[in-house]
Amino acid sequence: MQKTIRTWVYSVLKYKNKILVIKKWRWPFTGLYDLPWWKIEHRETNLQALERELKEETWLKKEDFQIEKLLTAEEDFVKHTWKWVEKDEHIIAIIYLVKITKENLNLSYIENGWDANWLLLINLDDEVVLKTSILKKAIEKMRNNYLFY
Repeated sequence: MQKTIRTWVYSVLKYKNKILVIKKWRWPFTGLYDLPWWKIEHRETNLQALERELKEETWLKKEDFQIEKLLTAEEDFVKHTWKWVEKDEHIIAIIYLVKITKENLNLSYIENGWDANWLLLINLDDEVVLKTSILKKAIEKMRNNYLFY
């Protein structure tokens, strides 16, 4: 079994009174919604990775978003098989609160990622949306800090 520790930078992307989430297709997360996330490259700071990936993956320009604050750092432990390799992963999630400042957000121009089917704007209290543990922890942290929109 391959054991790894992965550090990812996540974003709670606020747009008006909602947040942007992705629907995952890969097991063991199939059908769950998660925050957009990206890996941090070697010799890249968390904020550099966040800005780079926001521009690359959402096609937002620097003037279309504002990084408000570090929201939390969370952990998750996941066992799964990927490409016939059993994995035991320790995920470290560094989560930032990011406000989308663009007036008219058009989700149709955002490409699908390799690990997600599509993007969706949700209300924090939407119980129909099945959430990953990282998304649940981020929402809880937002509630505890009164970071509602």
